[in-house]
Amino acid sequence: YMHLLIVLVLCGLFVSKRLKDSRTGRAWIAIREDQMVAQATGINTYKFKILALLLGAAFAGLSGALFATRNQFTGPEDFTLMVSVNVLCIVIVGGMGSLPGVIVGAFVLKGLPELLRELSDYRLLAFGALLVVMMIVRPEGLWPVRRREFSLSLIHI
Repeated sequence: YMHLLIVLVLCGLFVSKRLKDSRTGRAWIAIREDQMVAQATGINTYKFKILALLLGAAFAGLSGALFATRNQFTGPEDFTLMVSVNVLCIVIVGGMGSLPGVIVGAFVLKGLPELLRELSDYRLLAFGALLVVMMIVRPEGLWPVRRREFSLSLIHI
């Protein structure tokens, strides 16, 4: 089952990378940065927001189906506050908006609970302290997203 999961994760990363570098991804970035300016430049923000919602729901649905088939059952006890805190920590520690950063954050934060297994009562405290330290020391994450920089020398005034 692990091989199937690895192949599907790689396929998901491939699709995400291709979407990020496409016209749709650039429209999403423009909407994220400033919705009014994106709309003024001719981007149909409603359409692209609905597309982002649909693609996110499709990825979540496929992931949930894989999770349910692996566990043979899923219920409310599988989705506690700690699961949400883990996902939030993975994104913040890895780097928001960075695909490799999320992978690095997942490796770091899935290994950390194993080290803190004997201190299970203090797990939330450790995650909170890690988030505070990351926000002070490295707020962009372990692997920050690279933004394209435009040179003014290309613009002829």
